[in-house]
Amino acid sequence: MFERLGRALAFPLAAMPALVAAWFCLRIAEAVHASGAGVAQSSLFGAGLGNDLLSLGRFAFVFLVGALPLAFIPSQRWRTAALGLLWSVLLLAHAALLQYHWVSGVPLGADLFAYSASEVGATVAGGWTLSPMLGVAVMAALASLWALLSMSVRDWWFRPGARAGYAALAVSLCAFALLPQRFAPAVARTDADVDYLLNKTAFFVDSNLARLHGAGAAAPRTEAQTPWSGQDPRYPFVHVDRTPDTLGPLMNTRPGAPPPKLVFIIVEGLGRSFSGPNARLGSFTPFLDELAGRSLYFENFVAGQGRTFGVLTTVFGSLPFGENGLAALGDKLPRHASLLSILKSQDYRLRFYSGSNLEFDNEGIFLRRQGVDSLVSEKDFGPPYARSNDWGYADRDLMEVASEREARAPAGPAVTIVQTTSMHSPFTFPGKEAWLRRVDERMAGLKLPDSPVYRNGRDIFASILYTDDALRLFFERAAKLPDYGNTIFIITGDHRLPELPMDTRIERYHVPLIVYSPMLKAPLSVKAISSQFDIAPSLLAYLANNHGLKTPKEVTWIGTGLDTEPSFRNLHVIPLKQTKTEMSDFVSGTAYLAQGRLYTVGDGMQLDPNTDAGALARAQAQFRDFLEANGTAGRSTALLPQGDARLAGYGGERTLRGTALAANAGDLGVGKLRRIAGTSEVAFEATFTNHGVDTSPAFVPLLVVANEHGLELNETAAPVRTLAPGETVTIVLRPDVRKVAPGSYFVSVLPSHPDTGRPLGVGQYHVETRL
Repeated sequence: MFERLGRALAFPLAAMPALVAAWFCLRIAEAVHASGAGVAQSSLFGAGLGNDLLSLGRFAFVFLVGALPLAFIPSQRWRTAALGLLWSVLLLAHAALLQYHWVSGVPLGADLFAYSASEVGATVAGGWTLSPMLGVAVMAALASLWALLSMSVRDWWFRPGARAGYAALAVSLCAFALLPQRFAPAVARTDADVDYLLNKTAFFVDSNLARLHGAGAAAPRTEAQTPWSGQDPRYPFVHVDRTPDTLGPLMNTRPGAPPPKLVFIIVEGLGRSFSGPNARLGSFTPFLDELAGRSLYFENFVAGQGRTFGVLTTVFGSLPFGENGLAALGDKLPRHASLLSILKSQDYRLRFYSGSNLEFDNEGIFLRRQGVDSLVSEKDFGPPYARSNDWGYADRDLMEVASEREARAPAGPAVTIVQTTSMHSPFTFPGKEAWLRRVDERMAGLKLPDSPVYRNGRDIFASILYTDDALRLFFERAAKLPDYGNTIFIITGDHRLPELPMDTRIERYHVPLIVYSPMLKAPLSVKAISSQFDIAPSLLAYLANNHGLKTPKEVTWIGTGLDTEPSFRNLHVIPLKQTKTEMSDFVSGTAYLAQGRLYTVGDGMQLDPNTDAGALARAQAQFRDFLEANGTAGRSTALLPQGDARLAGYGGERTLRGTALAANAGDLGVGKLRRIAGTSEVAFEATFTNHGVDTSPAFVPLLVVANEHGLELNETAAPVRTLAPGETVTIVLRPDVRKVAPGSYFVSVLPSHPDTGRPLGVGQYHVETRL
């Protein structure tokens, strides 16, 4: 019996080379696709293949044990054919996971099971188009699999014995228990690099196993001070409202003027890397750029979520996420107060417009709970409008419908919300060919170099230009409405679309915020970090302080208010949820915790690895504290003891500073960095400023040149110095790049410790330059 069982285990072991060869074909296709997104195959292909082999070793016991029932098939040929069918299904599933990653920009994990069957169907129908290259790779993989399996029944094929079967089973079980799920070499710098390295099937399985293992487990309780450390453990988010009115000083508010109309535009997929000044990929939003020049513009602004599921609860409620996004609880959504419900109770009318399905992500349930008076979605569109894809109606149609209905809306204070969808796969909309031509024109106008990002993403960039023009139409019509002069417009993205390659993980959350109003005293560009959690608290503080509206005495806001400081800083603690099931990102001051690794956040949301063990411990403690409170909120029937907010007049102590931060780079920072043009030598000019009230510590102005993989090529330092309070100095740094081959590189400048080299303040990181 022992011998027969060992031989049964050894049977799939003998056929394993066929599976390895098939998987290799799919890895080649993945490498070709990733290279088009800028993933360097010269340094990462081997690591990707190594992760495939690591995954195969960790899960080999599944293949061995799973094939045991085949031992009852007496014919070796039929037994091998049955094994081939099982492995063919596995390869097709792996190809489907690859296709999902290519379409969505993120690997599929436990997030799949956080959506209903109808939502999964809508997602697949809305974005699924089989890649021809992947189709060829699948055929090559299946051909390789069956060719080698047919050889494996020949007499000359190697036949491992029973002992080999038992040994393979033992080794695989040890590998599963002891080895890491994956590895990434130091040259894997971007999220695109790391995601490419993953074996997508292993990631899917590991993610779901972790979800099952962690179900119901509470995070360890800590004493970390956070904005959600309430006195009552049953209601951890309850605290006294201390949100200051940071918008009031920037507005021309007439005494006795009626409360303003608020218009929110939530743009699907709008990210800072392709919109606004100094956009990494060049800005493809000319109208929003022009509007930003007349607005309060937040350059370093973050969404609370990496997908759409949380945008309404984040923007309008400053709410926690629960397990899968708070709205996912549907009818069990805990009672809470939001900007919408509070304004509704004070005679505001609420209107919502979307060209898509209102029930996706339970948005309709959330909006009805807030008391929204008018809900317009795909079912309300008729001729002459036609659906542009499975998601619904295109953004220009949406803007026309919203504009027409707003023109007929009754007078009086109102909140209008418009949520777009065209910047979502499959990126189809009327007149697409003309917009594809405009992509080429825009690239030429921006003098962008030809690269795979633009060649492979023309549909995406066309959709960005199309939506931007639809927004132009909306604003042109809004300017003709009688209440235009008393309106505040708030424009942001729900998250950064994932289909374009991302330089860092935090780029997924980096979106613009534009606050425009004819009442604005003057345009202002803000570098201080804020998040979508801060929008509702700040608007309510403005309305209470300037228009006499009432605000809750106790709130459950995660945000502490919009910071309008022009220079770079972060006074906030911000939890970030990547997908419905993954929450492993957290910002506290200048510390960014991402999947257990710590970074320093700089201007432009640039990241630099942070080795400060104390900052890591503080960030982890605060994050654990949030996870515990977040879990409690998801299981509660109400976020406030009384269920509803008790309103009171504006007053009391008000401050943006809600907690001690995990890391604060201090008041010393690099405000500007530019290359000096017109000289024969390579030189950079950096502006250092001490924003503090005390003399700065001694620091070394340090410039670092690195390649695309983060490998340091040159360091240049200026003499040690200090800065008096409020002092600004411009320093010229001349790196020696004579031995550096011509090409594109990245420059970072920071104030560093004279002895340890560690950052002493906020630097400018990873500024691309040609050498």
